[in-house]
Order: sequence, then C-alpha cells, then structure tokens
Amino acid sequence: MKKIMKTTTGTYHGVMDHNHVDFLGVPFGYGRRFKRAEEFSMAKFGPGEFNKLHYAVHNGVQPMQDEALNQNNKIPFGENCLNLDICTPDVDGKFPIVIEFYGGGFLHGGNYNKQMSWLDHQSVVHVVPNYRLGLFGWGIVEGGDSNVGLTDQLMAIQWVLDNASSFGGDVHNITLAGLSAGAKSIAALMSSNSTILDRVQKIMLFSGGVQTIRDWDTAKKVSERICQDNSIKSTKDLFNLTDDGLQLIQQRAIGQHIATNWFGPVIDNDLISADWSSKLIERLNRTHFKTIISAASNELESYHSMGMDHLENEVLFDLFGGNGAIFKKELLAEKYSKNDFVKMLGTAMYRLPARRLAGLLAKAQDAEVYCNSAEVFSGRHGGIIRYLNMPTDELNIDYRKNRQYLLNLLLDFIETGKPYEEEIKYEWPVFDDDQLVMELDSDDLKSRSIISQRFSEDLPWQSYKL
Repeated sequence: MKKIMKTTTGTYHGVMDHNHVDFLGVPFGYGRRFKRAEEFSMAKFGPGEFNKLHYAVHNGVQPMQDEALNQNNKIPFGENCLNLDICTPDVDGKFPIVIEFYGGGFLHGGNYNKQMSWLDHQSVVHVVPNYRLGLFGWGIVEGGDSNVGLTDQLMAIQWVLDNASSFGGDVHNITLAGLSAGAKSIAALMSSNSTILDRVQKIMLFSGGVQTIRDWDTAKKVSERICQDNSIKSTKDLFNLTDDGLQLIQQRAIGQHIATNWFGPVIDNDLISADWSSKLIERLNRTHFKTIISAASNELESYHSMGMDHLENEVLFDLFGGNGAIFKKELLAEKYSKNDFVKMLGTAMYRLPARRLAGLLAKAQDAEVYCNSAEVFSGRHGGIIRYLNMPTDELNIDYRKNRQYLLNLLLDFIETGKPYEEEIKYEWPVFDDDQLVMELDSDDLKSRSIISQRFSEDLPWQSYKL
C-alpha cells in the first residue's frame, strides 16, 4: 500500500498499522505567543525542502500543559505545537473524514493520546489536530489576539479541506467530533462567523456544547486573576515569560481549583459575535449540517468523594462563577441532599446545555438532531467514549453486543448522516417536538421521550461568569 502523501505543507512518508497508514506530527501552522497562527510553509526551511521526503512516523510537539513541567517526560511539549495525526485506510481512496478535537478542560490533551481511538482502523479517515491550551490558546492578554485556540482549530480544518485528496479523504463528507472541551470547541466553531464551517456536513458532540462561550469581561478577568496570584503587574508582561514559566504561573494560580470552565471561546465581535445563537441557526439553515449530541445527567459522580462544604463554597464557584447561585436556585429544591447537589452540578454542566442546544437546533426547518442519554459506567464524564474505546475482553456480553450496535450507528451517521442499525432494525430517532432520545444502558438500546424534563428558558447559556 502507498505510504506517501504530498500536501500543501510538504511531502510525508507514513507507517503501516493494522492495514491503515498513519501520518504523525504533520505541521499545518506556526504558533506565536498569544497570536493567531500563521500558515506553515516548508519553504522557510530552505530551497528544496517542500519536495523533500519527510518521515511522519513520530508524534509531533504537544501543546503546553502541566505535564510539560515533568522533567522526566520524553514527550516534546511547546507553544509551536500545530501539527496533526492522520489514520487513513488508503491514501488513494475516498473515505469519510472525521476530525477529532480532544477534550481536557481547555487545559490538557493532545494528539499523542487520542480520545476517540475507536475511530482508528475503520473505513474512515481519522484526523486529530493539536490546538493551544490554557493561557497559550484562550487567554485574553494585552497586545494579544482573541480566540487563538479556536483559530488553531480553524486552520487545521482548512488544511484538511486543502489536502483531503492527498490522504484518501472525501472533502464532501466531513464530520467534526469532540469530547468535553473538544465538543464545546466544535459548537463554538459552528456558532462563529467563519465560513470555513460551511464545508462541514456533520458534528458529534459528546459531553459538551456552547456553554463555554463567554463574555469578554469574564475571559479578561481570568487572565488578570492569574497575574494577580503571581504578583505580575499586567497581562502584557506574560509575553516575556518562557513556555515553562507561563505554564508554571498558570499552574500556581489554578492550584486545587477545578478550572474546567476557566478557559474557552470568547465573544470578541470578530470570530464570535454576541448574537452567536443566530449565527448558528443561520449556518444550519444554509448548510443543513446534522448533529449528534450526547450527555448524561450524572457525569460528575466522582464529586461524591468531596465534602459538602467544599462542594457548596468552592466547587460551585469554580465551575460556574457568579452563575452558580442561579443554577443552584433553579435546579435544586429548597431542601436537598449531597446526592441532589452533585446531580445538580452534573445537570448544569452537561445535561442542561445539551438539551438546550438540541432544542435550539431542532427549531430550524428540516433540522436533523440526534440525542443520546448515556448511562454506561455510572454516567461518568465522557463515559460513552470510554465505553467505545474499552477492549472487548474487558466488557461483559451485554455490553459487548450493545457497544457494537452503538458503534455501527455512529459509523452510519459518519458515512450517510442517517444512523440506523440493520441487525436489530433500530433507527435513532430525530429530536423534534416529541423530544425523543436514544437511551443506552447495559443491555439495551431504546428510544424514549424526555419532554417532561423541562428547564427554565431564563437560565444563562454561559456557564461560567465573573
């Protein structure tokens, strides 16, 4: 099988793996401190470099994160981390393309550790780009650009569009897939002013939606708070730090806080407008993209190990800032238990945003939205992805059977946009006025209505607010 591809950023030799070809660490852009990425050009390295054969057989530089501060780590980390990994069935084929954006609270992750490895070695091209994290990608800094991490993702999508035919991808059949922060990124991209997303036919959001699109003041205050905690006078001074230095001051400021929502896309009235929800519906009406939204109500079960005082007085503010009091008032009864409180946190973080986003999209004419209520592995955060990735011999018989059915439905959605499982004659219901969702448990796939699960229309879309 052919293992070479010629792209707009160079010529690369991949490696065979399970009858597929992997290309690792392929560059698509340059990352500059607090600035939107520049396109990668092999010509900068000298004459003849563009046509020279480069071996893409090792992971590229990974985005800066706490793990980079471990001196015994052999993985390369750095700010200039804009590269992507590709797993393709055949560089001369024409397969559906899935671009995965990883999760990790906008603080962790990289393509060296794929979250959706279940997509590898299928009849699809699986692409995983890196994007910058934390302050590097999402900080609002004096003299810097906004939505840097989001534009990293846009540049990666554009690279895929420009080079699909070089690695066996069908440019007319592209799906964006993401878990947690990856899903939140995709939802923000679809709500943005960029026309690049008009080329995307399908999106799959696992445990994430538009809830991390935040106002400018909130994003600015996060950066300023990190500076204050490190006795740094101005965010402009962050330009002068080394990569490790910037990561270290971020780590110090976060400390024991749960910073899942501290970073994310920001309304800058450039890439993302204040009327982002209207932009999202306009794109849907224009392109008719199809959507899968998956979330569980108890994705924060692990929080039961925390004390009630800590949950009420610290975790609630860490997750939602000033909006925590609003969610607590609207989603909890006057008298509540610790179990009720933990369930409220999970609902506010995941189920509520998922249902509201599904309802918003479903209002568009001829919209095709598919929702899933996943309770596998006690509904833990991203449990459905863990379910799809787990080795077969570690699952009981019922879980094995239904895992294959679920996989078939997702692959059918990727290929055709119509998720249907032929063996059990199951058709994933469209989320419409009846609000039908697919419910996945240990031994069954079934459809049920969640129309009785109502939430106030006055609740804020923005989860975290300062």
